[in-house]
Amino acid sequence: MGKEKGFALSPIRAREMRRFLQGRGYQVVAGQHKHLKLKHDTFGDVLLPLRPGANLSYVAVKQIASALGMPPEELLKQAR
Repeated sequence: MGKEKGFALSPIRAREMRRFLQGRGYQVVAGQHKHLKLKHDTFGDVLLPLRPGANLSYVAVKQIASALGMPPEELLKQAR
């Protein structure tokens, strides 16, 4: 058996998360390489993949939830 590679993906797509974050006051700024950077006056910065149809990894969901100060499970519920 071969080793699994990559990260498990969440059911949330990048476009859904972007819409959710912009609804909470995040603004898009110039990003890095293949990512879109979103800034907020109060919360931490967030990076999203440029491909809007791409599902976010659970690692990315955890990082975004941390920036918003909420548990990842709550973020998944609210973003859908």
